Amino acid sequence: MAFGFFKKEGGKTHILAIDLGTASISAAMAVRQEGKKTEVLKVFRYPIDLFEYQIAGGAQLPHIFKEGFLRVFKDAHVISDHLDVVAVGLSDPFFLDKKKQRKVTRSNPAAAITAEEINSLVKTSESEIAAQNLAIVRRNILNTQVNGYDVRNASGYKGKTLAIEMMFTSISATLKEYIEGAKDKFFPKSAISYYSDAAIFREALRAAGNLSEPRIVIDIGGEVTGIFLVDDLMFQHYGAAAFGIRTLARRIASSLKIDAADTDSLLKKYTAGTLDDAAQAKISRIIASALADWWLSLKNTFKQFAETAAMKKVMLSGGGVDFPAFPTFLKENFKKDFNIEVDVLILRAEVFKDFFEIASQNLLSGGGDIVLASLVLLAPW
Repeated sequence: MAFGFFKKEGGKTHILAIDLGTASISAAMAVRQEGKKTEVLKVFRYPIDLFEYQIAGGAQLPHIFKEGFLRVFKDAHVISDHLDVVAVGLSDPFFLDKKKQRKVTRSNPAAAITAEEINSLVKTSESEIAAQNLAIVRRNILNTQVNGYDVRNASGYKGKTLAIEMMFTSISATLKEYIEGAKDKFFPKSAISYYSDAAIFREALRAAGNLSEPRIVIDIGGEVTGIFLVDDLMFQHYGAAAFGIRTLARRIASSLKIDAADTDSLLKKYTAGTLDDAAQAKISRIIASALADWWLSLKNTFKQFAETAAMKKVMLSGGGVDFPAFPTFLKENFKKDFNIEVDVLILRAEVFKDFFEIASQNLLSGGGDIVLASLVLLAPW
């Protein structure tokens, strides 16, 4: 497994990885050093309740992020006053990925293509998709062709035509201001990079050697399920549904007339089979109804992959994967509606366990920490 480390003088990188999810803002401070395993210094978790803010009104929503990021950087500064890089992972619906293709006929085909020529194409494409109130925070070249032939890097090639397929990741300009304002208050000299979950999952799968074939990634977060297609050459966000593990918890709490805070322990008992038969059966009915709604919200997106190899390779990630009903339900419904036996794999932070120091190995775990683990080990790339 080859990691593209951010190399600093002395071979050490002090990194703060931040995962902006729909149920929490999570962060991990770590030190990477060439030739050694990564040490995680501290993990921070700050729950957020977007559902309540949606009810109260969208105008209040940004303030919980402003306060949340100030707290992240303040608490990180207590652990260390030095950071080399901040890596921010963005889950649905906090990013917008947009592809752009551009092809030009070169005035001098005999001249070698330069990096400046490629950068000019990227900048022109960026100006064409720039949108009000959005800030472009990441630019990825997905594919490059010279005279119609794929090349990894066009620099140095000669040809009449140059074509580039790019992916631009944008976020709310206000959100960017909140994040970078908090960073600059506590770590003004540190660099910052942003990554959509689609990009993070692709790099994690590539590093783990799981991208020999295209895969559908289903990321089950707190309030949203995102769907991505990833392979060795590209990544693409295909859709999202307003349903996550917290949605399921609220359904149970409402049906049983209990506090939502009590559903976590109830779900654990249900999964372990330690409830009495009547309670087990009642919760099974609630979950079955909720998952049926979840499937309906995603089914049309899956139809886009019906005749592709990716349809048979499904990867589950996010906090929802730690609840076993999701993978079982997916297998049954892919078979029922598409007559396809899918290979459902679970992407958890433990896939990278051997790359952390022994004392750090249990600090990042489960499906909910895969983004943090990936950012700590892989970002920036």
